[in-house]
Amino acid sequence: MAHLKKNTRGSVPGLAVHFERQTDHHTNKEIDVSKSYLNQDLMADGSDMLSRFNERLNDVYCMKRDDVKALATWIVTLPEELAEAPYEQQSAFFEATTNFLNERYGQENAVAAVVHYDETTLHLHYAFVPVVFDDKKSRYKVSAKEVLTRQDLQTFHEDLDQHLKKVLPFYEQGVLNNKTLPFENVAEIKKYNDQFNALKTELADIEDNIRAKQAVLKITDQALTEVNLAEKQIDAFKQALSKNLFGKTVLKPDDLDRFKSVLATMKKATLQSQHETEELKQTLGQVKAQLADIQADYQNLKETHQALQKRQREQQREQQQLDYAMRDMLKNDYGVNQLSHTDVEARYVLYKLDHEELTKNKKVAQSWLKTLTTARADPDTKIAPTRLDQGIEQVKALINRIIELTRDLFKGPSL
Repeated sequence: MAHLKKNTRGSVPGLAVHFERQTDHHTNKEIDVSKSYLNQDLMADGSDMLSRFNERLNDVYCMKRDDVKALATWIVTLPEELAEAPYEQQSAFFEATTNFLNERYGQENAVAAVVHYDETTLHLHYAFVPVVFDDKKSRYKVSAKEVLTRQDLQTFHEDLDQHLKKVLPFYEQGVLNNKTLPFENVAEIKKYNDQFNALKTELADIEDNIRAKQAVLKITDQALTEVNLAEKQIDAFKQALSKNLFGKTVLKPDDLDRFKSVLATMKKATLQSQHETEELKQTLGQVKAQLADIQADYQNLKETHQALQKRQREQQREQQQLDYAMRDMLKNDYGVNQLSHTDVEARYVLYKLDHEELTKNKKVAQSWLKTLTTARADPDTKIAPTRLDQGIEQVKALINRIIELTRDLFKGPSL
């Protein structure tokens, strides 16, 4: 559902042209320009992607190298279950996804959040500058390697899935399904598959080599028998020549000795071939044993994979039952048929505050304050005013703490 790409500084202008539809002449044939007016810019602040990117780079340190990955982009496609959903629900899905990405990577680092409704599959393009704080240099720097870690990528889909289920009442199935596995399991299965296939290929090569050696050995064994027979015949012939009644020989004994030496060399080569064949047989045995171990590991991993799939399906059923129960309770016990988007966002912020899942980002905290104050001013809100007032005071205190920490950080040590 979501795909990540790391981009160099030089590719940003081209990405901006595509994201913001700055031309009507597209190489992508799936783009229907007659529907481009439906596209939604979730960062509509009067600026553009390239300006935001350059402005953010001016605020942080970035190495002056062409290969530096200065921009990261996520493409999040609309789940199939929402393909026929009303526009309001589709829009809420993309807005909730953007909020999740802003909180995860820092809203101040975001340079684009554009929803494309003019393509076959609806999707969100989210672009941000991967920024971390450099403790050694006491400054912010661009580092895709430190932001987009293995841990971040392994947990991304699950975290996004849980976030969307919390904030979107209509969102049931989730971005994960029984075809989705944790990254580490997929990697392990691929590793064992690669090892298994490599060993199978190696085993086939060795078996072919052994068959060829065995064919040569069969011929060599026959030649060895003939050599032994020839040696006996030569000895007999040599002895017979020495007893020649005329005292003369047609061949000298030295000539026969040299011939016998040649035959001995042939015999030695045959024995060497036999030795090599034995070594190949031993190697074959080792490879077969190693292959058996890999097959056992592969089978264990396959069983673990199936157990994970089963557990994931059970968790999805339990979560779906819980969602249905909550909806039934809201509707039949409290008379609530639906929640406004304002209430959903406000309840999400209140949940964060209640569970002390506090942000360290000033802009995110300010967006929380805006969300709560908007809900407080809504006469149709289902949230108790006292709870909203308490949440507003908590967020204000949080913003003051962030400001103080930032001030202390940049003040530096006293002289």
